[in-house]
Amino acid sequence: MREYHDHPLVGVGVLIIENGKILLVKRGNEPNKGLWSIPGGLIKLGEFPEEAAIRELKEETGLNAIIEKLLGVFNIIIKDNDGRIKYHYIIIDYIGKLIGGELKPGDDVLDAKWFDISELKNIQISPTVIKALEKIKKEKNLVNT
Repeated sequence: MREYHDHPLVGVGVLIIENGKILLVKRGNEPNKGLWSIPGGLIKLGEFPEEAAIRELKEETGLNAIIEKLLGVFNIIIKDNDGRIKYHYIIIDYIGKLIGGELKPGDDVLDAKWFDISELKNIQISPTVIKALEKIKKEKNLVNT
């Protein structure tokens, strides 16, 4: 059970963008069930974040990647109707480079798919995807100025 913990849970994700397409999974569990999200999950005890990110990517998509760099650390805090914190995740997202595998949704996701970046306005994406893409855009603008 991941609801109403007395501490944040730490998760990881791997953002992969290749040839103008972004890899997303449709979440099968709360929070954000049914939304398209960056592939990832929780870190296991004794596991390094980068290892967890690669493991979760493989479990959710069937794909293999290497970590290129840290994208950022994001918080997901969702409160219930009474104002109590129902979910609190600290998500460490990485940018990855695809190195193999075959795209196949894992057991804990509803689907896994490549999307053209222009398609994102037509699908329901998680707030973390929006934050991650805004961060990438901001960094590119800083580099180009």
